[in-house]
Amino acid sequence: MSLTTAQILDLAPDAASRKAGQDQAKPQKWGGLGRAGSVIWGEIKGSGASPYRTVADLAGPVSKCTCPSRKFPCKHALGLMLVDAAAALAEAEPPDWVAAWTKGRESRAAAAETRANEPAKPVDEKAQARRRQAREEKVATALDELDLWLRDLMRRGLAAARAEPYAFWDRMAGRLVDGQAPGLARRVRALPGLVATAPQAGSARPEAALGLALGRIALLVRAARRLDALSAEQAAGVRAALGYPVTAEEMAARPDQTDDWAVLAHAIEEEDKLTARSVWLVGRRTGAVAQVLDYGTPGSPLPPAPAAGQDFCGALAFQPGDPPLRAVFREGRAGPAAAAGLPGGGSVAAAREAFAAILARAPWTERWPVRLADVRLGRLPAAAGGQVAFAAGDATGCLPLRADPRLPSLLAVAGGRPVDLFGLHDGHGLLPLALAIGGRLYAMPAQASQAVLLQVA
Repeated sequence: MSLTTAQILDLAPDAASRKAGQDQAKPQKWGGLGRAGSVIWGEIKGSGASPYRTVADLAGPVSKCTCPSRKFPCKHALGLMLVDAAAALAEAEPPDWVAAWTKGRESRAAAAETRANEPAKPVDEKAQARRRQAREEKVATALDELDLWLRDLMRRGLAAARAEPYAFWDRMAGRLVDGQAPGLARRVRALPGLVATAPQAGSARPEAALGLALGRIALLVRAARRLDALSAEQAAGVRAALGYPVTAEEMAARPDQTDDWAVLAHAIEEEDKLTARSVWLVGRRTGAVAQVLDYGTPGSPLPPAPAAGQDFCGALAFQPGDPPLRAVFREGRAGPAAAAGLPGGGSVAAAREAFAAILARAPWTERWPVRLADVRLGRLPAAAGGQVAFAAGDATGCLPLRADPRLPSLLAVAGGRPVDLFGLHDGHGLLPLALAIGGRLYAMPAQASQAVLLQVA
């Protein structure tokens, strides 16, 4: 199997790596090129005396290089995969170092499976209960403090809140982190950005966005105080929004949902000092939408994931919560997409109704994935101040598109023709992530700094 150029570039950890990888994608720079099934390898001259040895398994995709780079994949791994994407490497007998790497991966996978099948170690239930109770008390104290802070904020009015410095918001967020409610801390830390942002197409006005965000936080606090009155799945969704982790034992008990999962897009965001990557998938048979979210640090790479435009044929397990969205990969394998279309698209009216239904179940939801079928992208009448805005629409209505540097590329590919569109809707505007037209799938680059659109299937 081979990946497309767009799929490979989407794996790059940053824009600099993407450019450097393209610089290494010249066959004349490489020696000892070859492949065995989905495994490719080669050697390339670096700054050291010996050439760097680079190997990649396209089925992961996962790679290894002897260069000292701390980025994963490094520029040499990207370059090697790009060379193969341009012209498939010839089948050959793997050299010893490639065979050793492949055997090591197989051994680690077998060891992991053995550990997973081992009987669970006895749990000190009393100690576990004490830790759980201690956290519950910390969170309850944090909720009390946040409730008082919100009441004081609303008593003074939103106009006064908009004049507060960043430190005002950050102090409250810090207290929530200390109170072991990181989900609430993230929401509070995002508030000053809403205040400082200038009005943009497809977004609420700054004062409206601030009021809406505060209202969602208040609703989440209210829900957290009455978990006993909620169903198990609803309570799990509230706890996840507060920032409670899902334990391995809880995930082991979750059922598998097997399907051919179309990988529509990757999205990468920076959260404090962490890199958060969302992989968005939709089941071709079930129509279920899933978000697989992974975190990485500068010294710790993100785990391998299927590339946008591939199909993951296998099982996902959805985390507890209502409505279900977050999931993890279980057994399965990534491969070429069965079709380049966007499964399960509907009308704009249906998307609005679906979003309203989600808010009825979890009113603190910030945004939700939607799929639109046979919509056209067009320009809206100029707003006050001459601001240019665009929308996706059909006979049932339209959804404004959020301002984004990648939007011109999206409009150019659509060219006024009907398209299928996948994106995130927040009640005001749609942030497009993928577009299907003419039997081809295009994905927004994982990082918004690229003002291009990538054909991935």
